[in-house]
Amino acid sequence: MKHILGMVKRNLDMKGAKGPKLELDFLRLVYAVKELRGSGDEAKGYLLVMTPAIAQRVAAWQAKYQAGDSVTVLTAQLSQEELDTIQAEVRANIEGMVAGTVGEDVAGRSDATAGAQIGEDLLRQLVESHEQGVTPCQNERNVPFRIRWNYYGTHGRD
Repeated sequence: MKHILGMVKRNLDMKGAKGPKLELDFLRLVYAVKELRGSGDEAKGYLLVMTPAIAQRVAAWQAKYQAGDSVTVLTAQLSQEELDTIQAEVRANIEGMVAGTVGEDVAGRSDATAGAQIGEDLLRQLVESHEQGVTPCQNERNVPFRIRWNYYGTHGRD
């Protein structure tokens, strides 16, 4: 069986804690792929990032952590509308966080579902274009390591 694991990071920059969080997600992918391969299965990880600069940073980690071919880094090709949606959510989240710190009503300003959907749809399309015949997993109980991957699928071959 071949396992296909995918994660998407919707960050548009690496400021603050975004860099360490992305690095941790990258390492989760590397670890999971290597463990699955070590158990005798085939496995491949995909990480979708939003900018070429972020992809370059991840490429440095691939060398640093000797990730080899375990994870393929993809850069999203966002339409202007998709980029505007993600940027608007980032602004709303910041406003919501600031409002929350001073006790004001955040009124749903921390909702990032539209950007998440954009990222997950792009990831699915890209993974499925690279992995012909992959079947997306519909049962969360069957995902490796009980990690909430943004994409998990398999090739049924043994």
